[in-house]
Amino acid sequence: MGKMNLTVKAISEGGFESLYKQIFTTYPNEKLKKTFACYLSTTTGPVAGTLYLSNIHIAFCSDRPLSFTAPSGQETWSYYK
Repeated sequence: MGKMNLTVKAISEGGFESLYKQIFTTYPNEKLKKTFACYLSTTTGPVAGTLYLSNIHIAFCSDRPLSFTAPSGQETWSYYK
């Protein structure tokens, strides 16, 4: 379900390149070459997301936000990048 939501979001926001530029800081001449659905292996288990391959960077963003405990002790949510 997460992959479908990401695809719908990419289409509604102008494609994966537009989404990539919203999620990550990019250079003016940077072009997204390819995206891959994948799992990133972490110490707490696999994280589903998208691997972005540009002419300058390789980047990952999880499909869903993950919960973690902030230094203040409060539970918070953030995408894994």
